[in-house]
Amino acid sequence: MRTKTQVEGLFRRLYRDLGNDSAELIQIKPIDGGWDNALSYEVTRRDGKRTSIYRRELDDDNTENIRASLRAFS
Repeated sequence: MRTKTQVEGLFRRLYRDLGNDSAELIQIKPIDGGWDNALSYEVTRRDGKRTSIYRRELDDDNTENIRASLRAFS
């Protein structure tokens, strides 16, 4: 089971790996469930732009797709 700390830590680390400041990520919240079973996670950046990351990416340990989502803020 995933915790809030694990999910936030993973997203912040991968965002930092892309050359960004993880402090830009001001909110990460689970959608349609809790931290351990959400269908997706909404990530909001300081400028108000958002992206979604699907739980299946975490389940499959698909860091490349998570990174792609963290590049796709709109």
